[in-house]
Amino acid sequence: MKAALLFPGQGAQYVGMGKDLYDSYIIVKQLFDEAASVLDWDVREVCFTDSHALINQTRYTQAALFTTNYAIYKALEANGLKADAMLGFSLGEYDAITASGALDFKTALSLVDKRATYMEEAANKNPGGMSAVIGLGIEEIKAVCEAISEESHLPVEVANDNCEGQVTIAGVKEALELASLKLKEAGAKRVLPLKVSGAFHSSLMEEAKEKLAKELVTLDFKEPQVEVISNVSAGPMNREEIIENIPLQVVKGVRFRESIHYLVSQGFDTFIEVGPKCTLSNLVKKMAPEATILNVEDSDTLQNVLEKVGRDNA
Repeated sequence: MKAALLFPGQGAQYVGMGKDLYDSYIIVKQLFDEAASVLDWDVREVCFTDSHALINQTRYTQAALFTTNYAIYKALEANGLKADAMLGFSLGEYDAITASGALDFKTALSLVDKRATYMEEAANKNPGGMSAVIGLGIEEIKAVCEAISEESHLPVEVANDNCEGQVTIAGVKEALELASLKLKEAGAKRVLPLKVSGAFHSSLMEEAKEKLAKELVTLDFKEPQVEVISNVSAGPMNREEIIENIPLQVVKGVRFRESIHYLVSQGFDTFIEVGPKCTLSNLVKKMAPEATILNVEDSDTLQNVLEKVGRDNA
């Protein structure tokens, strides 16, 4: 068995995430409590009850989800589960980097908090959005986006390559509307606007990229102890590549489809989603139907994974 852990990104969050494990595992409680002491807001309140309706605001979502994902990982680790590779989707890549030992939790959490702030600032300064394109190949989508950007001088780009026939594009509103028409003409089954606050993973995030790059200069990165697959390159990263790709990640598309195919080509047959919901698991099922695909988000699913793959699995 070769197992890869998958960490979800923004959009997987929900009120109550992590609470069951917080009440059940000391390591999870310690991690959430530590996160609350690092941030200038209470991540426990936002995750567990969200009485001020903050969980879906980018500024809070990212640190809340990063903490939840990583806490679930620590519960798995405490039960002896090991993995041969880590892959995170967008924000989830910070969990993969941290779980690999390349960055410590407090440092990564502070960096995620700044990333969220920088991305929100960039979104306010350069308004845009995202749309899901269903039923059309990545190359056709790229061609349409490039043609619209060139003709209109308005940016629209491929943001997330999720799986075959499911791609997200990002750009300014006018360009997204033009792209929607052209993509349907080209054969897309549907083009659906997404409820997001900005054109993430596009050139409209350039300012966030520059600010992130400056933050990394003083941070103590180490070589990852477990293979981390990059959103930017769809291949494994060493220490230097992690530092290089962290800023690039906010302006480049997430190459999730290629990353999964890479892992399958390397003999990976088990994929465990570590975090709320089953978004990534459902994508992997379409690309690797023969693989064992599991998810962990609470005590029941944690026990299920331990029963399926064994405690000192690996």
